[in-house]
Order: sequence, then C-alpha cells, then structure tokens
Amino acid sequence: MYFLSNFDEMSKLILVAFISFGVIGCKKHIDSSMTEIKEELNYLALGDSYTIGTAIKGQDAFPYQLANSIEAKVGSKVNVKIVAQNGWRTDDLQRAIKRTELENSYDLVSLLIGVNNQYQQLPIQDFKTDFIKLVDTAIEYADGNKSSVFIISIPNYGVTPFGISNKESTTIDLELYNTLIDSICKERELSFFNVTDISLEAENREDYRAKDDLHPSAIQYGDWVASFVNRVLQKI
Repeated sequence: MYFLSNFDEMSKLILVAFISFGVIGCKKHIDSSMTEIKEELNYLALGDSYTIGTAIKGQDAFPYQLANSIEAKVGSKVNVKIVAQNGWRTDDLQRAIKRTELENSYDLVSLLIGVNNQYQQLPIQDFKTDFIKLVDTAIEYADGNKSSVFIISIPNYGVTPFGISNKESTTIDLELYNTLIDSICKERELSFFNVTDISLEAENREDYRAKDDLHPSAIQYGDWVASFVNRVLQKI
C-alpha cells in the first residue's frame, strides 16, 4: 500500500491498465482453448454389411458402438442413421442414398464401402469413380465440413474361414482398393481410419468373427472403435 501511495496519478493508471490487460489476456486465452460440444449429435453411417453389422446384433455394429463410446466419454447423445445393406456395391449405396429420407446435415458422416466391388471382380476404375461421388455426397451431408467426415478402410475377409481359400489374391486386391481410398482421402483432406490391420487378427481369433465366420464380431468392432474414437471426438 505504501508503495502504491507514492505513485503519481499517471503511474497508477498505467499499472492498473497493465494488470487489467494481463487478466483479460489470460481470460481470452482460456476461452479460446475451450470447445463446446453439442448435447445431441446426428451421425450418418454409409456403407455395406460391415456398417450394418451382418450376423451380429444390430446394436453391436460399429456405428452404434461409436455412438455409445462418444456418449460415455463426453456425455453427448448420438443419434445414428445407417444407410447400408449386406451385399451392397458402391452403385447400390448411391441409389439407396437417393431414395432414403435424410436430414439436411449431420455432425458426423462415415463411409465404408467397396468389398463387394472387389468380391464381384468389378473394374477398380468404376469403383474409383463411384467412390469419389460417394465422398462428395458424404461431404454434402456434413454441410460441406470435411472435418466431420471420416472414411474407414475395407477389412480383409481373406483371413476368415469363408475367404481363406483365396486369401492371397483377396489380400492383394484389397491392398489396391485401400491404397486407392487412402490416396483419395489425402487429396480431399479427409480422415482415413485403417481397420484392416485389426481385421487380420480374425485369422487366429474366433472371438473376432461373427457366427457366419466372415463378418466382424462385436468384439472386433469394439476394437475398431477404440482405435479411432479419440480422433472422431476431435471432429465434434
């Protein structure tokens, strides 16, 4: 107090201004580092059998496990809308989206498609053309926000009992598909989540396979989600 009393009026004003600026500066820094997460989120999952969760309970499919994980981590309710069906190719998904009633925009949009193009040995160039259109559609339903979109790699069914007889050729094909998908994601600056490496464990882990010995089990899907949920959280 004695020190302040010896300041002239101008010095006091300068000191007060300096202290006030520091407080305001700190407050601004704190506020700018905080992100507000919505209490309710809408998530659109586009794909095929790997998205719908063939041969397991529907609520165990990865979109629902991801929604549950987000809710557990940040408390936000996630409304899941799935446009996917067993056996769909890229062209099937395109047609289905057009005839499905959807919201104008979603907080999150995922895309996982292509295994049936590969399985039916369709031209990969046709896949590329269709996939790019689907990527553009995903961005459109994310209200143009690329950061809200994420693409998931095609699992390797060649290691499952269903596909083991063609393991080598299937692995080579899917590597080409996933490399192409990855390159498209890099060009479009989209997140690409690699779950193919995780899927390889289905060769030796029965609990990683659904009852049809082809599709992922709930446990495998859970490991998918665990591998990318924190990256998804950064999108909301």
